[in-house]
Amino acid sequence: MYELLSVEKTAGPEEIKAAYRVQARRWHPDVCRTAVDKAFFAERFMRAREAYEVLSDPSRRRDYDVSLLRADGWAIAVGAEAAAERRRRCAGEKESWGSRMRRADGWKASD
Repeated sequence: MYELLSVEKTAGPEEIKAAYRVQARRWHPDVCRTAVDKAFFAERFMRAREAYEVLSDPSRRRDYDVSLLRADGWAIAVGAEAAAERRRRCAGEKESWGSRMRRADGWKASD
C-alpha cells in the first residue's frame, strides 16, 4: 500500500494524505480521456483510496505493518533455510566421488 501512494513506511498522516490526493487526481475516472481506459482508471483510483483508508487509520495501519513483518519474516526464514541447505550440500560434495578422485590425483578440495 505504501508503494501505491509512493510514500515511505515512516510517512506521517499529512504526507499520506498529500500522496493520496496526488494519486486520486491522477487516477480519478472522470480524468480519463478514453472510455477504454475508464475501468483501468477506476481500479487504480479504488486501490489508492483503499491504501489511504488503511494507512490513515492508526489501528488498520498497525495491522497492515504487522502483516508485512510476518511476510518478511517468512521470506527471511525461507532464505535462511535455503542457505543452510546449500551449505549442507556443499559439505557433502567434499566427500563426493568426484572430490575423492581429485584428492587421489593430488588435487586439494577447497575448504
